Amino acid sequence: MKKGLICAAVILALVLPVAQAANAQQVPPPTSRAGKFVFGAGLGLQGDTPDATAFSLGLSGDYFLTHEVSIGPLLQMGFTEDLFQLGLSAQAKYTLDLPQIPELKPHFEAGIGFAYADLDQGGNRGADDASFILPVGVGAEYKLSERVSLDTTLFFNFTDLDVRDENFFITWLVGVKIPF
Repeated sequence: MKKGLICAAVILALVLPVAQAANAQQVPPPTSRAGKFVFGAGLGLQGDTPDATAFSLGLSGDYFLTHEVSIGPLLQMGFTEDLFQLGLSAQAKYTLDLPQIPELKPHFEAGIGFAYADLDQGGNRGADDASFILPVGVGAEYKLSERVSLDTTLFFNFTDLDVRDENFFITWLVGVKIPF
């Protein structure tokens, strides 16, 4: 019995410092985002549109249901001299936490909504169409301060627009996110 107690004491004496050292190196859990709303705005480019590459403006809102999962609207607008393109969708987003770099938050998202494109084809001819849009995005945000994060997202947009038979376009946005 005495030998068993001595062995247990020696094992505890060896294991406790190792466990405490491992616990000390863990990153504290981040503050939960659940129940918070984040507004985003960005500028960028749209490629493979019915009128080549377009200047892009994006607005988004994320309401966090859990620490990682959020839902909200996404508005994508594309402009060229001859094209106005708009996509409005409801998005679901999954945001990751990286313990090694707590300021960096990669995210993946997907949604469904509608798209509208109006293309001036010269003269009095114009083509416009409305369709569904399925935006799938991947990106990351970097926390600059408690109130502002820098954000970039690449969207792969699938549609059925009949304007020059373009059924796919890419949007790349760079902007800011502000929590409320």
